[in-house]
Amino acid sequence: MKMKRLLLVSCSLFLLGTATAFAGSLWGEYGGYSIARVMVNGQEVGGADSDVPPIIINGSTMLPVRAVSDALHALVEWNDAAKTVSIYQPNVHMFVARGVDNSDYSIKQSFGKVKQGEAVKFTVFAQVDNLKANIDSFKISIETPGGTPTAEQTESLNAGKDSFWYTAPFSVSFDEEGSYTVKFSVKLAGNSDYTVVSEKQIVSE
Repeated sequence: MKMKRLLLVSCSLFLLGTATAFAGSLWGEYGGYSIARVMVNGQEVGGADSDVPPIIINGSTMLPVRAVSDALHALVEWNDAAKTVSIYQPNVHMFVARGVDNSDYSIKQSFGKVKQGEAVKFTVFAQVDNLKANIDSFKISIETPGGTPTAEQTESLNAGKDSFWYTAPFSVSFDEEGSYTVKFSVKLAGNSDYTVVSEKQIVSE
């Protein structure tokens, strides 16, 4: 978490300790610079086939801000007039629970694993703070292990609100084996797309 915040705050994108760089003889060249390979949590970010791949300049690995922010679940806002990139990293904590009393939100059982084929009614609790960007709306969605959306809820958000709690009831049949992903996404004001800023896994086995 400390390294993650360091990358976002500094915007230096040197990625020392997070990126694994290899010589150009392995990954090729771009603009006369050796291409590096960058891994975040075991997933490659901005590969050699991307429009602007990661490159090595004076011994430091450089990567487009968008690629880093997407990999680390951060928001990126570009001000063309000021030629300024703003990166926002809200704190989003989620957990899931069964048997929630909707009158006082008391919890009988939190969980992270279910039996395959089981249909479960549960509630996603989300605590959000440090929301510095101007957000239009947010949504909580659930995807199957194969990446198919199976349920979602979307809510508008008042401008200037930087912290809140939200509870979202769901009913999902966990028919597939593997990890179902609970995603918390936000949409910047004036944008049409949502950006995932937090994820949680529910294992079906």
